[in-house]
Amino acid sequence: MRHGPIRPLHIVALALGVGLCAALVPGTVLASSHAQKSTVPVTAPKPYVVAIDPGHGGYDPGAISPYNGLEEKNVTLSVGLDLRQLLEAEGVKVVMSRTKDVFVSIPQAEAVADNNHANVFVSLWVNDWSTTSLEGVTVFTPHSFDVPFANSIDAGLGRSIAAFGMGNRGVQPLPQLWVHAPMPTVTIEAGFMSNQKDSVLLAEPAFREALAQGINNGILAFAPQIAKLRTQELAYQVAQAKARAARQLAAIRARQGAGLVEWGLVLVILAVLFFLAVYQDTLGRGLRWSFAQGRARAPRLARRGGLAFLRSLTPAPRQPRARRARPSSAPTGRRLPRATRPGSPPPAWRRAGPGTRPQRVAEMVHPDDGHRHRRGRGSVYDDLSL
Repeated sequence: MRHGPIRPLHIVALALGVGLCAALVPGTVLASSHAQKSTVPVTAPKPYVVAIDPGHGGYDPGAISPYNGLEEKNVTLSVGLDLRQLLEAEGVKVVMSRTKDVFVSIPQAEAVADNNHANVFVSLWVNDWSTTSLEGVTVFTPHSFDVPFANSIDAGLGRSIAAFGMGNRGVQPLPQLWVHAPMPTVTIEAGFMSNQKDSVLLAEPAFREALAQGINNGILAFAPQIAKLRTQELAYQVAQAKARAARQLAAIRARQGAGLVEWGLVLVILAVLFFLAVYQDTLGRGLRWSFAQGRARAPRLARRGGLAFLRSLTPAPRQPRARRARPSSAPTGRRLPRATRPGSPPPAWRRAGPGTRPQRVAEMVHPDDGHRHRRGRGSVYDDLSL
């Protein structure tokens, strides 16, 4: 063991090693504790689906106004796109049979609504008649079970177009159209191209927006669950945003923890090198001594053979220490003193009271004393008298 004052470099090496270990452990814990945890994903609510079919399109212009040349396919597509925008703002999923100037047949439009599991189906048209006096909006329904939906649409349209002065012709049956649609379905004839007043109104974007607003209000009144689904959708979006933020934060902290671990390993290596530099003399002496011992034992071990070499590497088992034999109390032919005989009573002074001890009295025996002849020489003797 080394004695004397500790060298300053030794203190620096020890402090540096302890500090680096203290920095490495929090970095490792930080990297592991902020790892991304598996969470149960929030399920998005099932949306309410509305299918919209703008009539005609492509090579089929539909009815054409004789007053301003307005084509039916353009009016239906404009109203359909405005309606989609309003419904999507309410959290409704909208599917359309067409979103540009292409022709889509009635069976194709039905397939679009059916394949997307639409809750309701709205088909947009503009009427035309040989009599120019007919005017107003008409809502047709193919089945009797579609009447509640048709009445809700008609009520919404009536309120939205009243300010423009267009008439409302109400709900009428049309059993020959959309007979295969499994969901509530309506066909809206938004005015007459053959009527000059209706043609002028249909050419105005504000009136087409009013038509879309009335249909939107009717759908919301028919399906009050849309508002609840909207609330659930907002909650889902908030939860998703929080989850994304948490994942990003966890990734940032994981990168920071990994960086701390890497720097900690580098600093530990530097500390080891610093330790070796400080204790290089001691380590060098130890290594030189070990090599010298190995070289000294090598010839002897080589003569003994490989087995002896292997045995030399294995420490010998520790032998148990032999116990000393106690002196036997058996008789040896020599008479023991009475005080040490087996079974003899202890001396009188041992049976005495507490505090009694033998007292040693040193006396010089005179040469003429009779004790000289009895003892054989002058000596100091023990007087064990009380």
